[in-house]
Amino acid sequence: MQFFKNLWEFLRICIPGVRSVEFFMTATTAVLLVSRSYLDIWTSENGGEVVKAIVGRDKQEFLRRAVRDILMMMFPIAAVNALLKYSLSLLKTMMRKKLSLHFHDSYLANNTFYKVTNLDHRMRNIDQLLTTDVERFCTSLADLYSNLSKPLLDVILFSVKLARSLGTSGPAIMIGYFGLASVILRFVQPPFGKLAADEQRLEGEYRLYHSRLIAHSEEIAFYRGGIREKLYINIAFERVVKHLHKIFGQRLYIGFIDSILVKYIATAVGYCVVSIPVFFVAHVDGETASDIAGVYTRNSRLLLALAGAIGRLVLAGKEVNRLTGYCARVADLREVLQDFSEMDPKKRTSRLPSSKSFQEELRLANAMKPGELVIGSDHLIRFEHVNIVSPDRTILVEDLSFEICRGTNLLITGPNGCGKSSSFRVLAGLWPLYGGKLTRPDAARTFYVPQRPYLALGTLRDQVTYPLVWREAQGEKGATDEMLLQLLEDVYLSEVAKRKGGLDAEHDWSDVLSGGEKQRLAMARLFFHRPAFAILDECTSAVSMDVEDFLYTRAKELGTSLITISHRFSIWKHHEKLLRFDGMGGYEFRDITEEDIPPQTPMPSRKGAMEEE
Repeated sequence: MQFFKNLWEFLRICIPGVRSVEFFMTATTAVLLVSRSYLDIWTSENGGEVVKAIVGRDKQEFLRRAVRDILMMMFPIAAVNALLKYSLSLLKTMMRKKLSLHFHDSYLANNTFYKVTNLDHRMRNIDQLLTTDVERFCTSLADLYSNLSKPLLDVILFSVKLARSLGTSGPAIMIGYFGLASVILRFVQPPFGKLAADEQRLEGEYRLYHSRLIAHSEEIAFYRGGIREKLYINIAFERVVKHLHKIFGQRLYIGFIDSILVKYIATAVGYCVVSIPVFFVAHVDGETASDIAGVYTRNSRLLLALAGAIGRLVLAGKEVNRLTGYCARVADLREVLQDFSEMDPKKRTSRLPSSKSFQEELRLANAMKPGELVIGSDHLIRFEHVNIVSPDRTILVEDLSFEICRGTNLLITGPNGCGKSSSFRVLAGLWPLYGGKLTRPDAARTFYVPQRPYLALGTLRDQVTYPLVWREAQGEKGATDEMLLQLLEDVYLSEVAKRKGGLDAEHDWSDVLSGGEKQRLAMARLFFHRPAFAILDECTSAVSMDVEDFLYTRAKELGTSLITISHRFSIWKHHEKLLRFDGMGGYEFRDITEEDIPPQTPMPSRKGAMEEE
């Protein structure tokens, strides 16, 4: 029942209404399937007439049936066959488009793509689910529509035609036999739905290891970890091969039984049925040999078509099982995305099994009470008694309280893993808010600059305006080429723009730019957007101190308050408040005094610093 419930919900997404183009294509496909059935009937009847003319040596009738009629009908037959394949292909693509866009709306909204991969462990290979599994589900669904509707129509039409010649007993015998065969196959058929779902899961894990190798190729190369990674990849591939061998064995077993029941025994039963008019019907005795041959040929073809249609209905059970597996995978994807669209944070934490004691679980339960989020003005960020809890349910900081007003810069320090970046994730809504109250501006008024900036696909212009496209940047920010060139000059990247072909040059910017150039480009992006608050996470670690000093000064001139994570003492002078985590769950929040700021060391000129970079 769950399968049919999920299938119905997905059908409502793929075919949203009777006025949709998807419904029109479904109806068009149905019309073509009906046309194909009637043409099959004509082909069978015409074949019987051809044989009758040959046996009766009727040259004129033979030429009319074998030449003229076939030449006349070959165009509509060929057109219907081609259009049917075309409409099915379009239907598959349309359904895939609807379902993919539906999932894109959920996956790419409210940073769900981050939460699914970082706060949940049910979907290890969500990229395959969104691409391959959705495509195979839609293909299987469209194929099942064709493989069920046409054979069902064929059974009805061919049974009516055969009943006129053989009586109702002929079609009834065939239908009864195939009904018995389907019951037998139902009991002996392996669980192909589960096997298909497991195959997709194992293929996804195998692909994941290759994706990790590509994403971390440099680090693995430095560690000389190729042998170890090959071991991981080979093990994952062996799991896929072992599972495929299992599927092939099951197909061999069921294929043998299919051939016996659906093909050979069914053929013998069919011969017995078509012989009824020849051996057992009295009025046939007075007819000529050509009449008998014609009737036999027509009935044989109709019966073969009927047997084929019933056989396809019986074997459609395999397609149903396969569709069940794909549907289960896509339903799992929908469930996870729906979980992250809910506001209950307890549903969005890691699903890993817990090994914590009762006291630890009780402490966690108290710490993980849902917090209150207030979207306030652009002038304030305030944490009030907030608990920072990681996705693996580790309490990093308890009862965190501090306040930063616009115009004040905050420096955050502490050992690794103490909660520095984690507090930003809570602020951005990437992690659930627990325990207290968070007051912050609208998300559009805060900006994040990481240590390793993300550089999008596209032009140099796109890198500065990201995440806005150029048309949006012109409308919302009044962007001009002169503005962008000035920003690049402010961060000492004007020479890069000239060297790489200008603002409209397209490159793989992650490979083209050095580490320091990437960080300066990220600061140009910050200056372009001019947010109320900017979160800087070691974002100038690859920049010289002279350039770094200028960038912080420029940000203050633009009216952006900075919240900075950094281990560099050179930037202390640009901040008024200090938030220091001790790594044990505690913290200190206070003003930065003159005694905290280290003595200044002579800095090289900006030109010399740029050349050194």
